[in-house]
Amino acid sequence: MSKLEWSDSYSVGVPRLDAQHKVLIRIINQLEEERRTGGLIVAVFAELRRYVKEHFRDEEVMLEAAGYADLEEHKVGHRQFEEWLTSIEMVYNSGGASAYYIAESVHEFLKDWLITHILAKDMAYKETLTATVAR
Repeated sequence: MSKLEWSDSYSVGVPRLDAQHKVLIRIINQLEEERRTGGLIVAVFAELRRYVKEHFRDEEVMLEAAGYADLEEHKVGHRQFEEWLTSIEMVYNSGGASAYYIAESVHEFLKDWLITHILAKDMAYKETLTATVAR
């Protein structure tokens, strides 16, 4: 599977959020590497959990300060992601499913999240945030 690479088309125009999105790409690539080599997937989950906590908090604070009209809907997407992550970690930790299969499913989900969330949901706030940050 090919590594994901940052593209300027992913930029939301806020350097801190762009840097965090680059971390997500690195985590996705790390997960694929750990899955491929039979490495420590649980460590990737822990890093993803830390990333989600910091990134969602930062993004929501910025959106609230900017008066973003669709903030509540955006928060719902974040909470759904957190619930998904909790569920997948529970399945992984229960040992009831193949670690390889779980890692593959998580990898595909994260790639889809990157495309649907950043390129659609996050781009919807780009104008609002860049106008606020520029002030």
